[in-house]
Amino acid sequence: MQTFEVDVSKNSEIETGIVFDIKVSMPRIPRSLIVLPGFAVHKIWRSHNREWNIKSPDEKKMYMHLMAENFVNPSGNRVEAVTLMSNHAHEVLYIEDVKLFSNQMRQHHGAYGQFFNKKHKRSGKVARDRPKTCLIGDDGHAMRVVFYIHANPVRAKIVRNANNYRWSTHKLYAFGKRESWMNCVALPAWYLNLGRNMVDRQRKYRKLFDFYLRQSGLMKSRDFERPFFGPTLWMLPLYDRIKIPAQCHSPPKFA
Repeated sequence: MQTFEVDVSKNSEIETGIVFDIKVSMPRIPRSLIVLPGFAVHKIWRSHNREWNIKSPDEKKMYMHLMAENFVNPSGNRVEAVTLMSNHAHEVLYIEDVKLFSNQMRQHHGAYGQFFNKKHKRSGKVARDRPKTCLIGDDGHAMRVVFYIHANPVRAKIVRNANNYRWSTHKLYAFGKRESWMNCVALPAWYLNLGRNMVDRQRKYRKLFDFYLRQSGLMKSRDFERPFFGPTLWMLPLYDRIKIPAQCHSPPKFA
C-alpha cells in the first residue's frame, strides 16, 4: 500500500487527496467516542457466522417493523437509508441522542433475535456481534455512503440494476416509491437540496448514482466501515481521540 505524509497545512480533502486506512486490529471502542450528536452514521448489522438470518421477506419486514418501533420518538434520531441483504443490513441514521441510539439498537436487535429464534425454533446468537458504526463527516460523504449501500445488491450480483432490488431505499430516492416497510425513513437534508421539488431531486439523484456506479460503485471498500468517514482534517482529531494510529491512502475518484 502506498503511504503519504499528512500535511496539516492543507485545508481540504480535495487538496490533500488522502483519507485514513486503519492499519491495526480494532479494539472495542466505546460508542460514545465514535458516535457524536449532529452527525449521520453508517451502521452495519451482520448475522452470526454469516448465516442467512434475515433472508425471507417476512424476516426483512419484521426487521424494519421493529426498527420503526424503536425510532418513533422525539429524540431527533432518524433512519435515512437502508439496504437489507440476506445476512447483513446497511443503515444510514442521523443521530441527535447518542445514549438513546445505543438503547434503540439494543432493543431493536434483541427483539429481532427473539422473533427469529421463535420462528425457527432455535436458541443462541442471531447477530455476529455488536453492530459496526461509521461516523460520517459531512453531507458529501453521507451521499457517498448512501450510494454505496444502495449499490450493494449490484456489487453482490443479485441484480444488474439497483432499481430491481426490493429491499433497498434506492427506489425511494430515485423514483419516490415508498413501500410500507420504509415508513420510518426520512430523506436527508443533502437529498432535499438536490432540487426545488421531488421530481428534480429524483432526477439529480439518478444522475449522480449512475455516475458513482460507473466510477467506483462496483468496487468493495472498507472506507465506509471504519470508525470515521469524512474530510481528512475532520478525521485527524477524532482518530487521535481514540488513540488509534492511521495510515493514509489515495481515495477512489468520485465527483
